[in-house]
Amino acid sequence: MEEDLKKLDDLFDSIIDEIIHPEKAGSYKNPFVEKKTNKIAELSEAVTVIMVRISEDSMAAYATVISKNEAHKPFRADDIMRVASSNGVFYGIDEAAVNEMVEKQLINTEVQIAAGNEPVPGNDGRITMKVEIKEGHELRGITAGTEICHVIAPKAGRDGKDVRGRMLPAVAGKAIDINAGEGIVKRGGRYFAEYDGTLILREGVYSIVDEMVLDKNVDQSSGIIGYGGTIIINGNVSGKAVIRAGRSVIVHGNVGNSVIEAEKDIYIDGRVNDASISATDGGIYGTEFFNSTLVAGGSVKASVIEGCMVKCVTGIDCMSGFGRITGGEIYCAGDINCLTAGSREHTETHITLGDSTEFTNEIRALELQVAKIDGEIAAINDQVNQIREREKQGTATLEDESFLEAAMRIRAQKTAEKSPISERVKRLAAIIASADKATIRTKTMMYGGCFLKVCGFTQIINSDRSHATVYSNGSNVIVK
Repeated sequence: MEEDLKKLDDLFDSIIDEIIHPEKAGSYKNPFVEKKTNKIAELSEAVTVIMVRISEDSMAAYATVISKNEAHKPFRADDIMRVASSNGVFYGIDEAAVNEMVEKQLINTEVQIAAGNEPVPGNDGRITMKVEIKEGHELRGITAGTEICHVIAPKAGRDGKDVRGRMLPAVAGKAIDINAGEGIVKRGGRYFAEYDGTLILREGVYSIVDEMVLDKNVDQSSGIIGYGGTIIINGNVSGKAVIRAGRSVIVHGNVGNSVIEAEKDIYIDGRVNDASISATDGGIYGTEFFNSTLVAGGSVKASVIEGCMVKCVTGIDCMSGFGRITGGEIYCAGDINCLTAGSREHTETHITLGDSTEFTNEIRALELQVAKIDGEIAAINDQVNQIREREKQGTATLEDESFLEAAMRIRAQKTAEKSPISERVKRLAAIIASADKATIRTKTMMYGGCFLKVCGFTQIINSDRSHATVYSNGSNVIVK
């Protein structure tokens, strides 16, 4: 107290001295102010400031404790964590690094206190070949059930997170597969030979070919040529020859006045005249077809179709070469693409597009078969359940046991019968849905004499000549 009074007396003396001697103005010091200023200065030396910096990619966070005096006020881990969270750091905190900063009371030193997790990309799928073969080569002696390759599915990656807690999606592994052709079946991730034959790799497609190769011309004198696999003829087919294949037929020559039937695809390199060509569950591929009957469960591809009766399911591609469809009758449930329809002479060309009546009728018949089988299976199940109940009660007889064994066998047979019918129904339903959107496109010209019957909401389009463009919603169209 006495010290403060003395300082107050000194202050008054200094003020009076300045009043008497103006030249001393500003020379005195206020002892009370000086004392307060010194305390503030000492306090500022002891204060610590915590700063947190996040890297540009948000995958790391750094903390720095700033102080002007090593005798700073001690900081705690909670102080650092509070500043970190206020700056948006919520993930990947390195508690050990934070605790080390606190234990050592590190100042003016940047320390990494958090790290994110980088996403780990998935592994791509891969193929392990069990039978090695090169492009364009063939490997004979493959037996049914031989494993061709094993396709290993891609593995998923692991997502990451940055220090802000945001998810970083991992790049998924890429799936890979082989192009499996005829005779190759897939079970799970493995491919097997469906039947005995020759493994071939052509244009990246693996196939098993069960071949009969005839290096000669074929005619009536050759008799009916039948084979359960693929028939390859390195010559012409003529003179009322008959060829029937359980799979495909390949003819490296012309076909005239003959019959060719196959369950799968038919390929003909040369000209076809007055022939009957039928591919039950495949396509017909050739160059020029004249005055012939073509029936395909798939598509038809040619450069000229003239005076033919054509019936196909998935579509007609006549865009190569002359690209001409002239005369005859064409029935197609799918799209038709050609360069020219009709002829300058206005040859009558009848085209029915998108007609799915036949397939609709077939579906109805198949659905009746499925319903009948379901009824038979249901009746068997009722009888089986009754026997099971008697078994629980201990009243089942030997006749019940014999019937149960026979019933289980019949039920399995009925289920096997139903499966291919159901698959056929699904396929027909897809054909009908496609037929409703069928389109005919002629790139160059649709000549007069073309009679078009369109059965769905169908577009008849000529891309080069706008005046020949016709739109129809189910009526018959005649181009005059």
